[in-house]
Amino acid sequence: MHRLLFLLVLALTPLLAAGRSVLLISIDGLRPDYVFQADAHGLKIPHLRRILRDGAHASGVRGALPTVTYPNHTTLVTGVWPAKHGIYSNLTFDPLGKNFEGWYWYSEDIAVPTLWEAAAKAGLTVGSVSWPASVGAKGIRYNVPEYWRSQKSADDLKLLRAVSTPGLVAEIAQEAGPYNVDLDDAIPGDWARTKYAAWILRHGKPQLMTVHLAALDHLQHATGPFSPESNHTLEQIDEMLGQLEDAARTASPDYAVCVVSDHGFSRIDHSLNLMKAFADEGLVQLGPGSGFRGAPLVTDWKAFPKVDGGSAAILLKDPQDEGTRAKVEQLLRRLAADPANGIARILDRKAIASLGGNPEAAFWVDMQANFSVVNTLGALVTAATGGTHGYSPSHAEMLASFFMAGPAVGHDLTLGEIDMRSIAPTVGAYLGFPFPSADLKAVALTNVR
Repeated sequence: MHRLLFLLVLALTPLLAAGRSVLLISIDGLRPDYVFQADAHGLKIPHLRRILRDGAHASGVRGALPTVTYPNHTTLVTGVWPAKHGIYSNLTFDPLGKNFEGWYWYSEDIAVPTLWEAAAKAGLTVGSVSWPASVGAKGIRYNVPEYWRSQKSADDLKLLRAVSTPGLVAEIAQEAGPYNVDLDDAIPGDWARTKYAAWILRHGKPQLMTVHLAALDHLQHATGPFSPESNHTLEQIDEMLGQLEDAARTASPDYAVCVVSDHGFSRIDHSLNLMKAFADEGLVQLGPGSGFRGAPLVTDWKAFPKVDGGSAAILLKDPQDEGTRAKVEQLLRRLAADPANGIARILDRKAIASLGGNPEAAFWVDMQANFSVVNTLGALVTAATGGTHGYSPSHAEMLASFFMAGPAVGHDLTLGEIDMRSIAPTVGAYLGFPFPSADLKAVALTNVR
């Protein structure tokens, strides 16, 4: 009897959710306290504050290691950690610089099902603009992925047209103007992404639309969180949010809007140069001159620090080389023992696994919140300005955001702190389709238990 009831509920779920649509907007680097403490920072963000008031929200979202854009955006659409989905960082691991700073742009590197695929299999139309790791993504009918090679060349727009849904970029450009692939052109770039996403919402009427807005991240790197420049950027993004909502509800009055982020942010004042430390120990061999875009020219390596802003994964060329492993551990412990170096802790493989990080890493260096970690040709410790992320998700400053409002979502509902892996199944459940490949269950979006 219980099994029959379960099957009946499962069969009726799509009917119960019929007509629902979700606009999933990622505001890169949005700390939740930008919204919770808007008055304290003098922020004029009426759309974000309305979604907070009218819907459900998390006090914070605990992401994965490292807390950077591509791994966590992939967790947002897969419901699993990087250790399982395979997008371990922003840039692919490339110690010799052969890939010229290639990023994890391609969805074929995602090793598990995505929310886009599940939605399409459930019969929903899917759209996406500038979502990380979405080049070639299955299930997206209207896809303008995040992709570039130089960010400064007109050829990048040709590349984007080639990797987007055939003919889509050219068609949208007739109404919305040229697309902007330069992530460093922060606010103008986000306005272009907004116009293209709004076009897809109005003309394609997707039931699931994912959009990535990147300007806040860029300005926080340059000036730190809650700087006048960062605050102004968020106010601009709030206007974009309003335009995207208007476009969505032109297509369907029952659109739910879900605002998320991939990580938080921390202000920094120092940087630790692990490349110098590893080169001095003979773990990395450097050649004369410099590599791509002035990076150190690496000719060989035994152990390499893969830096990600506030942390660094340490990989061994030969994972079975116990001598090198011991030498690396000794070096890291010595560096961590000096408070001037700013290391918070050294993670071993067990600790890395507990945070969902790259299983190939032998160690992980997690910095204090005011320190970044870099690979340069300079001194061991230098002064720095601005902000960064990438630390262990255990840092409070790295908490990401979740705000959702729409039909059947509770008003002024506080969910507490949630795990980022629960967001994809929550969106799937709201839209009425199962997402069993996620590690966690959906979060309840109403007060009804």
